[in-house]
Amino acid sequence: MRVLAVGDIQGCYHCLRRLLDQADFNPGQDQLWCVGDLVNRGPDSLATLRFLRDLGSQCVAVLGNHDLHLLRSIATNTTPPASLRQVAQASDGAELIDWLRHRPLLHLDSTIGWAMVHAGLHPDWTIKKARKRAQSIEQILQADDWQQRLPQLFQRVAERQATGKNGKTSFALSVLTRSRFCTKDGQFNWDNSGTTPNRKNDAPWFTHPKARWRANPADANNPRSPHYRIVFGHWSAMGVVNNHPHVLGLDSGCVWGNRLTLAQLNRPTPKLWSTKCSA
Repeated sequence: MRVLAVGDIQGCYHCLRRLLDQADFNPGQDQLWCVGDLVNRGPDSLATLRFLRDLGSQCVAVLGNHDLHLLRSIATNTTPPASLRQVAQASDGAELIDWLRHRPLLHLDSTIGWAMVHAGLHPDWTIKKARKRAQSIEQILQADDWQQRLPQLFQRVAERQATGKNGKTSFALSVLTRSRFCTKDGQFNWDNSGTTPNRKNDAPWFTHPKARWRANPADANNPRSPHYRIVFGHWSAMGVVNNHPHVLGLDSGCVWGNRLTLAQLNRPTPKLWSTKCSA
């Protein structure tokens, strides 16, 4: 079985299908990983969600910030952007929303040594701690009262971790779905979406040499616990990051008229495909 990871789709359904055809994707034999931002901005978020849902267990998707904005609009009963309205108003919209809110924030596969997150990890997090932070958010999203609890996570988040349970959870949500630049001690810059640091000591989250998620195994007390490479999206300005030993970045700006990128993970060196996106 091939494990194929695709960058931010953002509703570019036809581009996704063209790319999967290019890679000879076989849902009976291959598994598709999606790095989040499945919806929004592109022309067909509804068809995208339906296709991914219908893949069943052959699709593994983590939530991105745009996916969470859709869930937030449903939770608060506010009108979503036009690009997302088709999902909210669809005959199977409630089923799609239910499917979406049951996606994880972090996915691990020890058999191939890869982890997937939408944006990034805190430099002080081991993989084990990151999994715990992600699970605290997933419990809220998958609870019966998720519509009451989710909006509380969308408070303005400080650059450093806040105190209190809600503050820590909101901060973790931002790290997992909004990370780009941060300092080595975990001060995040939520506003810089470019490629050049605009604050002293800022660097891309994945470049800090002593980040614990790459220096430590998933469980420091278990010497057999695996190390993971991280596949992520979110940073379209950065484009494909394929020159780093610990990460693979796959957001190549499809929705901005650039390309959608797919990578086979379970091989010594990832194999990449891409296609021009006309969205």
